[in-house]
Amino acid sequence: MSLQKSKTAIALLALMLSLTVAAQVYRTVDEKGNVKYTDQPPANDASAEELTLPSINTQPAVAPKKPARNSQKEELSYKQVVILSPAQDSTIPPGQLEVVVQVYLEPALRSGHRIQLLHNGQPHGPAVPATSFVIDSLIRGEHTLQAQVVDGSDNQIGQSDIITIHVKRHSILHNP
Repeated sequence: MSLQKSKTAIALLALMLSLTVAAQVYRTVDEKGNVKYTDQPPANDASAEELTLPSINTQPAVAPKKPARNSQKEELSYKQVVILSPAQDSTIPPGQLEVVVQVYLEPALRSGHRIQLLHNGQPHGPAVPATSFVIDSLIRGEHTLQAQVVDGSDNQIGQSDIITIHVKRHSILHNP
């Protein structure tokens, strides 16, 4: 056996012996009745008691669970879909030819989602990835507006309340 291997073997043997010695626990009681525990054997103490401890209860590490995600529909839904402009029951005066419709979303419009503007219950153009629309050439009378958020498969995933606007135009019946 080479000198290096002998040194390694001796070091391992010393380490194993120190582990067995370190594993011993002693219990002593002093003259006042105080109990003490130590890993050093007490010198000349008749009350010292060597304890045999049970094996340590260990558990393997448990991988943390990922937080449960809400269903995909809840994850993709919008908390708010609101038509900010024009306001409910607003009047569009004579001479104003265009109405700008502004839609607010919370959270913001996600990638792949689009907004379909409904004018009097009918689609006003195709669904687009925008929150601003222009409606022109409105005839006089009452009109309803609603915004619907749709995904890439045209499934509705959110909608605003229906708002009503009133368009005033000159009538040829009342034109002198």
